Amino acid sequence: MSIQPRILSVGTALPRYFYKQGEILRLASERILGPSWESKTAAAPDARRIARLFAATGVAQRSSAVDLNEFYDRPRSTGERMATYRTAALELGRAAMRACLAPLSTRQAADISDLICVSCTGYSAPGLDIELAGDLHMPGDVRRLMIGHMGCYGAMVALRQALATVRADPNATVAIASVELSMLHFFPSLDTETITSMALFGDAGAAVLIGDDRNSPGPEVVDTYCAADFGAADQMTWTITDQGFAMRLSPRVPVTLRRHLRSVVEHLLDPHGLALSDVAHWLIHPGGPSILEVAKDKLELSDDQLALSWEVLRDHGNCSSATVLLILDRLLRAGRTRRGEWGVMIAFGPGLTLETCLLRF
Repeated sequence: MSIQPRILSVGTALPRYFYKQGEILRLASERILGPSWESKTAAAPDARRIARLFAATGVAQRSSAVDLNEFYDRPRSTGERMATYRTAALELGRAAMRACLAPLSTRQAADISDLICVSCTGYSAPGLDIELAGDLHMPGDVRRLMIGHMGCYGAMVALRQALATVRADPNATVAIASVELSMLHFFPSLDTETITSMALFGDAGAAVLIGDDRNSPGPEVVDTYCAADFGAADQMTWTITDQGFAMRLSPRVPVTLRRHLRSVVEHLLDPHGLALSDVAHWLIHPGGPSILEVAKDKLELSDDQLALSWEVLRDHGNCSSATVLLILDRLLRAGRTRRGEWGVMIAFGPGLTLETCLLRF
């Protein structure tokens, strides 16, 4: 009997602080332009530009692991941000894992053989993998893996690793925990790419459990494929500085994706005798509105097929690696899938890398 690695459960968690986009715009404008920016005539052009950049993201609201008004009442060092990350990441990761395990009666934390933690927004040692495993009372011999600094496609790498693990060991139960706290890394700047990051990113946690269980109603993880355009590696960067991690997103990212996206997806589908039209569900990381527009055009998608990506972008912002799992959770909860339908997950990040995953519902 063939092995069928399946997604047994998905759980998500949001941090405690919630903001409308207009609230964050006001805070950003104050920190960048000064406390009395609205009364300064000289600041008006910059204020309008900041507002345009915020509006262009398509984000309506976001969650944050910190009270933005208190945390950014003064400049914060990278050390202070990492100290906050360690505590907040464990709290969010724990909540996501508990939400993932709660619906299951046959597998719990003690049954997890492999734990893959994904995060590009903070570092500590002992890391999130050790602290989360100990906090949830996983076995002492749980095989742990940290995937860091791979950006928005990190959870896709974890899915690829989980697929290989279960195929090699059908008795394995693999947990993936993605925790991203991008909002720890705001700093005042008039640089367009920095402002765009402040306007786009949010915090979230997500967890997935994967195992060989043909009786599970969850989707089968069938295959993965990744490719990178190394010549475009400088178009998306995440650099550690003395005032946090600095994200830079080149306006050429959609151009690069336009060149490669269709062929990468066809590489995923071709070995299974599938065409683009055979895929019912598309779970595409919303790196920003222009990226979703490229996906719609190159993959010939309908508005309905991209609706969940747009909704998650609107409701949560770009939550880095956790975002595509938020989309998966929303799809499964909506009950819109039928047995036998195909789905494709896609995420992008530094490299410039495209990671894809083929699902069978």
